Amino acid sequence: MIKETHIGLVKMNESKTELYGVQYMLSKWERNLGDTLNIDGTKWLVGMIGDTKNDVISALNMIIKKQNSIINKKKYQQKKEEKFIMNNILNNVMTELNL
Repeated sequence: MIKETHIGLVKMNESKTELYGVQYMLSKWERNLGDTLNIDGTKWLVGMIGDTKNDVISALNMIIKKQNSIINKKKYQQKKEEKFIMNNILNNVMTELNL
């Protein structure tokens, strides 16, 4: 009998430092963590194996939530830095105009 496996797939860059996407899949064959699947020419890695569909989807949602948090923090820091630079430029212009 073929054992179906609930797996969470992750799409990452070659160095495995950036996450590009996640998806749930019910595999008809037993899979191991780190196995590679090609779906429509896209390379996906088995990132998690769960007992139920809900467990895997919940874990995938948690990964996306953390990834979004990291991205939002980086964007906030970049915006804050740009605003600081712009304020310094504006401040310098204003002080030169007052001379």
